[in-house]
Amino acid sequence: MIDQNAKKIIIVEDEQYLRELYIQILQQEGYSVDSAEDGDIAFEKLSKNQYDLVLLDVILPKMDGLQILEKLSKMGDRKFDNTVLLTNLGQDLVVAKALDYGVRGYMIKSDYTPEEMINEVKGYLENGEVKSALQ
Repeated sequence: MIDQNAKKIIIVEDEQYLRELYIQILQQEGYSVDSAEDGDIAFEKLSKNQYDLVLLDVILPKMDGLQILEKLSKMGDRKFDNTVLLTNLGQDLVVAKALDYGVRGYMIKSDYTPEEMINEVKGYLENGEVKSALQ
């Protein structure tokens, strides 16, 4: 049974293996975890629900991460300081544009072990900052 006071996280990731891995390790830490496997589903969930942390992949089917941010920003005074991009190497321009929207930071997926990923999430949720030096 999930604690009603648990921090609520959404993972927007199209790669099934990674999505399921992130869900599993975050739930083991006691977080309430939602997920979306494409941009359309993510946009719908993000426009209707509140999350303590959004882990948003950049490259997604149907609508990419930047398109989601742009569309959500047009819906009103939306802040993205609870959003962290999940990226791959070589997406510096995309990351820079997302940071212009006010996203909190980014994680390069290939640089993180599951334990390091948990530490990053805890850093964002508990201290408002990143704990590791990987960013």
